Amino acid sequence: MRNTMRSAMLFFAACLLLSAKSSAQDSAPAPAMTSGDSAKLAALQEQIANVKGQADGINEDYLATKSTVDKLAKIKVSGYLQAQFRYATDTTGSLKSDYSNIYNIGEFQGGNLPAATQSVFQVRRARIKTMYETPLTQMVVQLDCLPFTTANVIEKFTPDTIYDTLGVRHIVVKNSANNKAMLSGGGVSIKDAFLRFSEPWLRSIALKAGVFDRPFGFEISYSSSSRESPERSRLFQTLFPGERDLGVSLEYLAGDNLPSWAGYLNFKGGLFAGNGINIEFDDVRDFIGRLGFSVPLNDINLAIDGGASGYFGAVRDRSDSLYSIKNKVWTGEAGNKWKDIDRQYMGGDVQLYYGNIPVLGGITVRGEYIQGQQPAGKSSSQSNKSDLTTSSAVYLRNFSGYYAMAVLNIDPINCQLVGKYDAYDPNTDVTGADVKSTTEMSYATLGGGLIYHWDENVKLIAYYDQVKNEEKTGVAAPFNKDVNDNVFTLRIQYKF
Repeated sequence: MRNTMRSAMLFFAACLLLSAKSSAQDSAPAPAMTSGDSAKLAALQEQIANVKGQADGINEDYLATKSTVDKLAKIKVSGYLQAQFRYATDTTGSLKSDYSNIYNIGEFQGGNLPAATQSVFQVRRARIKTMYETPLTQMVVQLDCLPFTTANVIEKFTPDTIYDTLGVRHIVVKNSANNKAMLSGGGVSIKDAFLRFSEPWLRSIALKAGVFDRPFGFEISYSSSSRESPERSRLFQTLFPGERDLGVSLEYLAGDNLPSWAGYLNFKGGLFAGNGINIEFDDVRDFIGRLGFSVPLNDINLAIDGGASGYFGAVRDRSDSLYSIKNKVWTGEAGNKWKDIDRQYMGGDVQLYYGNIPVLGGITVRGEYIQGQQPAGKSSSQSNKSDLTTSSAVYLRNFSGYYAMAVLNIDPINCQLVGKYDAYDPNTDVTGADVKSTTEMSYATLGGGLIYHWDENVKLIAYYDQVKNEEKTGVAAPFNKDVNDNVFTLRIQYKF
């Protein structure tokens, strides 16, 4: 015990001695810095300053690069190209003695075939779309770039030769409608050019202005790159040529910060020029709008979408006469110069999506119906798509039309089967022998095809349209029976 205590005391004393020695060393003055040490310290400080400056420069470059990259990330470029072959399956009796066409073939199946031609290669659409998008704003410009068509320009291009006061010869293009078409940019045209911005609170209400799809029905806004039939229905090609119009609209589409039930309804509607993407030439504005609904039934893998649409506008009569059907004949009424003739459509659409078919995949069923009155010309019921005024009389027609289609997915082989039927009657007030011109004839088109998805970018379409015109009419041959204007389309599309 004594030895243990003695050892502890000796250890404690040694610790005190070492502590005292360390304190003495710490309190001793530091050795003086030599001139060499000062120079080394200054050089080291300069190197540190240089490194700091380089780091600050790199940080500034990084911030500038990040700002540029952030802006570029808001730019999105997309597009698609459709190359196709079309074949008129039966053109017997379709030519006049001079080999021009008696009637149009493929007019609503991708464009008229040239005279005395049964098949054609073509680029149907070649579109490039650029979008700049932020959380609340969006700007879009889309162009369609097609081969320049010279068929009419070569025949109707009419230059004038004039001489100035010095006798210098000049070639001047006459200011005619045909030459305006040639000088408007050739095969490059605007499809979309609009801005869109949302309110920052609900992020569900937006204002849109410029050139964009008319908010009517479903098929108009359904992209041509996604649509299963090669072309839209004859009904929409007639009433809404080009699909787009110049205007401004208000939109409601429930944002992610709203409850799920808020997404059951949606709305698009606004005021439009009424003559396509062209500059306005009158003071008339058309209201176009659609109130839609969307009901997801996830428990049974079914979704139901649809909507009701309205078009309330007018066409200004620059002649003195307005023609309408009375007692099944066209009757003119004087005193209508500068009056606005009502242009009104009402329509409904529905889409069903079911995705639980064994082995195959899913099926989509769609349909639309439209009726109303259409003020147009004598030889065409198509809506105005030009900025050129005309003094021709207005012909007012009551019309109706619809389409129904089904798309069956065959997932194991990446294919889709498509069937579609559309009908359009441009004048419901006359039928049979009372139909006196092709403009008043009704048409029905039965189409079907197969789509093969090569990969996420490429798809192949084989599609056949059987076009039936109204028979036993008062129109002269060959329209006293169904004409031969059926068309087969083989298309390849690349989309990115």
